[in-house]
Amino acid sequence: MLPHLVEVEHPGSKTDRYGNTVDDWSPGATTVAEVEAWLQQNTGAEDTDQRSAQIGEWLMICNPVDAEGNALTVHGSARVHWGELSFEVIGPPGPAYTPVEFHHYEIRLKSVEG
Repeated sequence: MLPHLVEVEHPGSKTDRYGNTVDDWSPGATTVAEVEAWLQQNTGAEDTDQRSAQIGEWLMICNPVDAEGNALTVHGSARVHWGELSFEVIGPPGPAYTPVEFHHYEIRLKSVEG
């Protein structure tokens, strides 16, 4: 049921020139976890007002553990990579439960190209 192997990437942190802690997406600063998932595009749109952009919202359903069996943590600041596609996580992931246990995450994603 979860046929895709995707990467969930979390930013590191650094201090900017004003002393604020900000996300650090530079190579080597991020952490990546692979997880089995299922992805579905929910909406697609084209923004042609002063630019040519393709915008899509997706749903990702994934295991609560990564491919190595460690508990998966996903935050709203995370990014998801699947093949050539990259997504931003929209809001907090939604945990889904069976009557007896935590079963999977349902995570909304957004892609913007152009």
